[in-house]
Amino acid sequence: MSPRNIYSRPEVIGKKSIVMEGKEVHYTLRKSHFSDLIRLAIRSATGLVVTVPHHYNMNGLDDILLQRSAWILKHQTKMNANRFILEDGLHDGQKVPYLGKFYTLRIREGGERGHVSLAENTIHLLTDSKSAVEVMGKWYRHQAAEAIKVSLEKNAAAMGLTFGKLSIRAQKTRWGSCTSKGDLNFNWKLATMPQPLIDYVIIHELSHRVEMNHTDRFWAVVEKYCPNWKTLRKQLKTYE
Repeated sequence: MSPRNIYSRPEVIGKKSIVMEGKEVHYTLRKSHFSDLIRLAIRSATGLVVTVPHHYNMNGLDDILLQRSAWILKHQTKMNANRFILEDGLHDGQKVPYLGKFYTLRIREGGERGHVSLAENTIHLLTDSKSAVEVMGKWYRHQAAEAIKVSLEKNAAAMGLTFGKLSIRAQKTRWGSCTSKGDLNFNWKLATMPQPLIDYVIIHELSHRVEMNHTDRFWAVVEKYCPNWKTLRKQLKTYE
């Protein structure tokens, strides 16, 4: 194993914290042999990650983080708002996402079948023998299928491509996937996102009908039909 392979991954130093605008912010500190700059990244799974050059003098780090406090707090708040886990449960009056907007959820019991309806800024959920989560999950899948189908047909026509079977799934680590046969699978949580993000995910997967990889050739196809894909990909990470 070469020295570059040994040190290619940043070294995790440990968990740290800093107070920003009266709020304690926890972060993971890493050191990298191949970075000359301080890098900040926020992910739902790991929170704030701060990567510094290997020989960086740590005495000035707090000052630099405080200078970036507005950016850090803004993106943490946005990520927390976008990260919607249906399995955590639902309660009357909470805010739930649908196509990039938040609606007030009103839950009522009764009826032979669960039902969900949308009215202005409110989503009304009528439960039956099934739980609110089950009823809402079924509704989200249906809404995702409708929105994805429209975008898929539009973008496939624009790209001159065909596709196979369309499936809506509860994937934990993917927003979409494309098989070698052209079958497409998409995450139901796309129904919580703004239309531009849905379109980006669909164009991404359709581009695999041209290039079954993530090489420069693949990204060239994506960029041809979605010029602002880099911005959208960053936005998509706030939903992870």
